Amino acid sequence: MLGALGTGLARYRFVLALVSAVLLLLALLPEGGSPSGRAAGENGGHGPGGGFTTIDPTPGRPTGRGGAGTQAAPGAGAAGGTAGTTASTGGPGEAAAGTTTTSSKTAGTSVGAGAVSTGLLPDPQCDPVTGRLAVPTHYAPPCVPTVAGNGGATYQGVTSETITVAVYVNRLDPAAQALLTAAGFNDSEADMKATYQSYVDYFEHHYQTWGRKVKLVFVDPSGADDDDAAARADAIHVATEIKAFASWGGPIATTAYADELAARKVLCICTVSQPIEYYTARAPYVVSTMMSSTQGYLHRAEYVGKRLAGRPARYAGDLFLAQQPRKFGLLYYETAEQSYRTGVDYFERELSRYGVQLAERLAFTGANIDPAATQEQARTMISRLKEAGVTSVIFAGDPLSPVFFTQEATRQRYNPEWVLTGSAFTDTSFFARTYDQTQWAHAFGLSFLPARLPVEQGDAYRVHVWHHGSPPPAEAAHGLIYTVPWMFYTGMHLGGPALTPESIRDGLFRLPPTGRGSLTNIHVSFGRHGVWPFDDYLANDDATEVWWDGTVTGEDEVGNSGLGLYRYVDGGRRYLPGQHPTTDPFVFARERTVTIYNEPPPSDRPPSYPHRA
Repeated sequence: MLGALGTGLARYRFVLALVSAVLLLLALLPEGGSPSGRAAGENGGHGPGGGFTTIDPTPGRPTGRGGAGTQAAPGAGAAGGTAGTTASTGGPGEAAAGTTTTSSKTAGTSVGAGAVSTGLLPDPQCDPVTGRLAVPTHYAPPCVPTVAGNGGATYQGVTSETITVAVYVNRLDPAAQALLTAAGFNDSEADMKATYQSYVDYFEHHYQTWGRKVKLVFVDPSGADDDDAAARADAIHVATEIKAFASWGGPIATTAYADELAARKVLCICTVSQPIEYYTARAPYVVSTMMSSTQGYLHRAEYVGKRLAGRPARYAGDLFLAQQPRKFGLLYYETAEQSYRTGVDYFERELSRYGVQLAERLAFTGANIDPAATQEQARTMISRLKEAGVTSVIFAGDPLSPVFFTQEATRQRYNPEWVLTGSAFTDTSFFARTYDQTQWAHAFGLSFLPARLPVEQGDAYRVHVWHHGSPPPAEAAHGLIYTVPWMFYTGMHLGGPALTPESIRDGLFRLPPTGRGSLTNIHVSFGRHGVWPFDDYLANDDATEVWWDGTVTGEDEVGNSGLGLYRYVDGGRRYLPGQHPTTDPFVFARERTVTIYNEPPPSDRPPSYPHRA
C-alpha cells in the first residue's frame, strides 16, 4: 500500500500517485515481518569496479530484459548503466520558472565529478544479525557493500553527486476538498513539502545512496486531475525542462502523465491500481506503492467465490433480502478513458470460475473528480441495483463516493449488504464515519490495510522521531508521504551505484518478501517470489477481513476521536492470494476482533537501534 497508498485524496497524497494508503499513519509500510530468503549473490555488471554483491538477487530478478532500462531518455546525453560507464554530459536540468526547488542536506562523503572517488562511498550501518540496515523497521532492506565510485552521470537527471526528482503536487476539486477539510484532514502544502524533505534527509543518512543526494523539484499541475492534455504537458515539462530522473506521484484520474514519462524513459512512482499488464508493458518506468487492479480483483473474486456465493445475504439490512441467495452488483470508479474496464473484465472472468455472475455492473465518475456528477449518478444506479434484486453491493471506488451512494440507498429504502473490497481508503474509519450509518452498519469484506496501531507507533512516525527527534510536520498525511521515498530509496539502495530506472526496478525485485504472518503490517514483495504468477511492480500483496462497528468510540487514522471503527477479524489475520478460507465470514460478532492495537503484537515489534549521528 498503497495501500497501498487512495484515489480521492489527490491533494493530500500530493505527490503519490496513490492511493495506496492515505491516512495510513500506521504507515503503508509499517513494522513487522522478518528477513526471509537471504542468500548472497552477485548482480554482475552493476557499478564500477567489479560485481555488485547483495542479498537474494535472483528470485525476483526479471529475465530477458536486454538492458531496456539502461538507455538515457531523449536529450539526456547520458549513457546507460553498464559497469564503469561514465556519461559525456548529463547534469540535471534547471528548474523552470514557477517551480519550487529544495536540496537535501545530508551528512556524509560525496563523490567527485569523476566516475571513481578517492575513497569509499559512505557505508550505512548494518545489523550483522539480521543482515539488514540498522533502522527501526522490519522493512529495512538487506545490507550492501560499499564501492569506490558510482559511475557518474549514469542517466538523465543523475550526476555523480545529485539526483533530480520531480514531486507532482496534486489538486483536488474544491467540493471534494471541502469534504476532506470538514473531516479533519488539514495538513498544509508547506507542511507536506517539509515532510517530504525530512524523509529524504532520513533515507540519505541511513540508506546506501552511492554518494548521491536527491534534489526535489515540486511541480504544480497545469490542469485538472483528469485533463489528459495537461497531464501530458506536465510530463513533458518534467522530462525535458526539469530533466528529472524520476517523478514521485502524478495525476490520479488519468494515466496520460505516466504514459508520457514512460515513453520518454523517465521513472514514475505513480498511478492508481492499473491492471498488471499496464506495468509490464511500461517496465521498468512505472512502479507503484499500490496493489494493481488485477491483484486486487484476484483477492476480491476469491473472497466472493469462497465465502459469499451460494449463501443467503444474511447481513443485509432488509429482512426480505437477508433471506435471499446472494445476488451481486458492482459499483466501480471509472476514468474518462476507461482505465479500469479491463480490471473489471478480469474480475468477472475470475468470478465465473466460482460460478458467480454479476447482476449489475455500474461505472461512476467518482466524487474525488466531480461530486455533483456522482451524486446524480447515485440516484439512477441505486435504483437499478434495487430493481435488479441485488442483495450485495460490491463497492470498488474512491473514498468519497459512498457518501452519496449510501445516502441515496437510504432515501430509496434499499438496505443491501455492502461488500468492501479494500479500495481507496473506504476501509478507513476516517472516511467510513462520513457514510450513511444506517447503510454502513451492514458493511463488511476485505481490507488491504493492516490492523491499526496508534499513529506514533507506525513506521513513518517512528523513523521520523528516531532520526529528527520530532514528529513529522504533516500530522495527517505523513504515513502516505513516507511510502514513495521508501520505495525509491529501497530500489536505489539495492540497485547498485549505476543509477537507472532499470536498476531501481532490479533493486526492488531483490528485496526479500517481508511481512508474512504479521497482523499490523502488510506483506510486501516485488518481482517473482511465488506470490504472484507475473512480474510484480507494486508493493502490497495480502488482505484481511473487516466489518464496520458503528457503536464503538475511538480515534480514526488521523487521530480524530469519534463514533465508529472498523473491526479486524481474527485480530487482523492476513491472507495472501490463494489462502482465503471457505467458511462464512466471521463478521458482526466482536469475539476475536480488534479495532486498534495499543502496541504491536510480539511478532510485529520493530527492532530497536541507537541513532547513528
